[in-house]
Amino acid sequence: MLDDLFTRGGPVLFLLFLLTFLIFLILINKYSFLFFDRDLWFKEKFKKFVEYNPPSKLSLKQVENTFIAELKRVSNQNIRMLDGLIGMCPMIGLLGTVYGMIEVFEVLSFLGTGNPRAMSSGVAKATIPTMASMVITLFGLYFRQDLTYRINKHISEVTLLFKKEGYSH
Repeated sequence: MLDDLFTRGGPVLFLLFLLTFLIFLILINKYSFLFFDRDLWFKEKFKKFVEYNPPSKLSLKQVENTFIAELKRVSNQNIRMLDGLIGMCPMIGLLGTVYGMIEVFEVLSFLGTGNPRAMSSGVAKATIPTMASMVITLFGLYFRQDLTYRINKHISEVTLLFKKEGYSH
């Protein structure tokens, strides 16, 4: 079934599949960090930070410039790449549309308009990549927004934790 989809959708679907795989890898990496690695990373870094920077010596602004900035950097790593890959999907779908329409026009030039069955292959190559790219983009945007929400929520929680530790002055 998947093989039939790739055959009917043309070579652009292979490129979309590669983009989807890369998006999937980045999402797995980010969710893995947020759900499993984040707490361990935070505990280690927080303990060292408080040990070397007692609350009496630093203000919250200095903490934000160092520890929270590092947390933001680690949390947002590869997010721009994710944005770029998600943004590429509609363009690749459009490439598939153009590729399929070229095939339709080739059939029209050889057989004329009297053979709709011959044109259907080109129409499929024009529509399947477009549909696939839109689906990939929609899912990618949803998970990108979810990641942003979770990262910002975690950063807010860390800021509150530092205020409770006495870094608020």
